[in-house]
Amino acid sequence: MRKFAFKPFKGDKTVPTDDPTESRNPVQKRREQVRRAQRTHRERKETYIASLESEVVRLRAKEARLESKIKTLYAENSILKKGSTQQDVPLPTETEAADEIISLTVFQENSITKKGSWRKQISVTQPHKPITNFSQPVSPPSSKSSSHSSTSPTPTPSPTTHLGALDPDMIGMDFVLTLESPCLSHTDISPIPTPHHPRTSSLPTTTGHALTLSACLLHTHPSPPGHRQYSQTPWRAPRSSLSHVLSISSNVPLADGEVTPVQAWEYVRQHAAFSGLEVGRWEMLKEKLVGAVRCYGYGGVIERKVLENVVFEAFVVGRIF
Repeated sequence: MRKFAFKPFKGDKTVPTDDPTESRNPVQKRREQVRRAQRTHRERKETYIASLESEVVRLRAKEARLESKIKTLYAENSILKKGSTQQDVPLPTETEAADEIISLTVFQENSITKKGSWRKQISVTQPHKPITNFSQPVSPPSSKSSSHSSTSPTPTPSPTTHLGALDPDMIGMDFVLTLESPCLSHTDISPIPTPHHPRTSSLPTTTGHALTLSACLLHTHPSPPGHRQYSQTPWRAPRSSLSHVLSISSNVPLADGEVTPVQAWEYVRQHAAFSGLEVGRWEMLKEKLVGAVRCYGYGGVIERKVLENVVFEAFVVGRIF
């Protein structure tokens, strides 16, 4: 009769894990991370190109309609001028609607949350009206002056002023331009070598930021591309630029849980307590958000959770404490 001996169970030599990547070596993990990053970049690029193609088609159709409308208006205007002259009616000398035009300048902005930190951004004002931010013009980056202080060309609102007392379009433009300021150097590039962008093998031919508000406004700057962010020359642009960029913001390539600065403005302005927020806390909100902006080559984005937390802190926690 055979004798059987039971051996103690030592368990499986391989330790099971819920994460299959933990059993792989670091080289494999790194390769997977690189492939994932390449795939994400490729998807963003494809979405961005598709958005640009769609926008080009839309703009061409709009241009054709406008050309037809302009010809009709020119003909009508000629008839009206002729009739007015015959009736001795004086013609108006001011043809520009001041309320539809904004004035822009590239400033260096002093960070409120980080002392001694300066960033360059586009400052927006409305001609003959007070501005709606605290932007202060300072010396350009090439200046060796130790003093950055200067006076703003127009009065700034008091920190206790409520947003409801200010122009919402101007507030919105300033908000979006502040959040897009980390990408200003990405937006203003030249396809040819410049003193600021000398010829290199990696000289970019496109900005990837064509769907941003900053790109829309810089396009009307009198200086050539690559020089605009270094110019202190003011220029003017239509104030309808924000609504136009807002209409195409849904086409910007985004990952899940990300929002663009324009979409962040849309989220903030719809808050029930928006009009009652003081300017001082509004400036702090902008500073916290601009510090959370990340750019992956196609314009700055913010994590939606970060946006929601900062807005909650400004609108709810700030009122309680």
